[in-house]
Amino acid sequence: NSFLYSYAGASYNSLEDAKNACLENAKCNGITQEPYNSNRYTQRVGPEIHDWSPTGETSWTVCDEPEPEPEPEPEPEPEPTGPTWCQHENSFLYSYAGASYNSLEDAKNACLENAKCNGITQEPYKSNRYTQRVGPEIHDWSPTGETSWTVC
Repeated sequence: NSFLYSYAGASYNSLEDAKNACLENAKCNGITQEPYNSNRYTQRVGPEIHDWSPTGETSWTVCDEPEPEPEPEPEPEPEPTGPTWCQHENSFLYSYAGASYNSLEDAKNACLENAKCNGITQEPYKSNRYTQRVGPEIHDWSPTGETSWTVC
C-alpha cells in the first residue's frame, strides 16, 4: 500500500501505458493504481512515496539503476620472500663453508648470511644433514648420491 501526492497528468487502463506517459511528462514522478477508480493507473507528482494507503493504492517510481560493481583487481602474485634456489640432483659443491643443519630451510638461511657459502649439499651418509659449501662450481657427479642447491 502506497501512494504519491497530486495528479501529474492523464490516467490509463494499463501500467505500461501509464509508465510510458510518465517518462514523457516532466511533472510526473511516478504512477499510482487507484482501486476505487476501476484500477486506473494515474500519473502523480510525488515525489515522496507514502507507504500507507487507506484505500489500498499501489505506486511505482523509476529507480536509479545502480552503477555496476567494478571488477575486482586480480590479486598480485606475492613477491618471493627470498632468492630462488635450484636443486641439482646427484651433485656436490667442494669445501665446507660453515655449520650443517637438519632442515634445508635452516641451511639456506644460514648460507645467505654467510659470505663464504655459495650453496648447500645434502649428505645422505651423514643422516641427510644439509651442509653449507664454498663451491661455487657444481660437480654433477656424486659417488654418494648427494644433492645440492644453489641460488639460481
